[in-house]
Amino acid sequence: MIGLVGFTIVSASREKVVAEMPYGAHLRQVTGLFHAGAILTLADSTATALANLHTQASADDFDPACFPLTVQLSANFIRNAQTDKLVATAVPVHIGRRTLVVRTDVCDADGRLFATATNTLVPAGQSGSTLPSEGADS
Repeated sequence: MIGLVGFTIVSASREKVVAEMPYGAHLRQVTGLFHAGAILTLADSTATALANLHTQASADDFDPACFPLTVQLSANFIRNAQTDKLVATAVPVHIGRRTLVVRTDVCDADGRLFATATNTLVPAGQSGSTLPSEGADS
């Protein structure tokens, strides 16, 4: 899915991940604007990238059992307009022992808000265990 939509990470840290998705005919709805599913894919993928920085023990060792999976996703679509690309910015809202909550805003290149989404994520194979993040409380 990431390759299909042209998802690219621009910058990434545990505090913020920024990603882009260029406009393409395969991502449009019948009106010619971005399909809501494409916008949501960008938001979810960006939130997952940020959460992954918190669930993996280190940046050098990828453990599929620690990969974060979205268990709840809420989105509000604010606008849709002609634009060459969308930019998503994900920030942590809550990094707990078992769950992570990430907010992602999707804007055009001029900073106009297209959508905002909130993800709740859990590590894939760690049911009942805790995240490797230090200082987490729930």
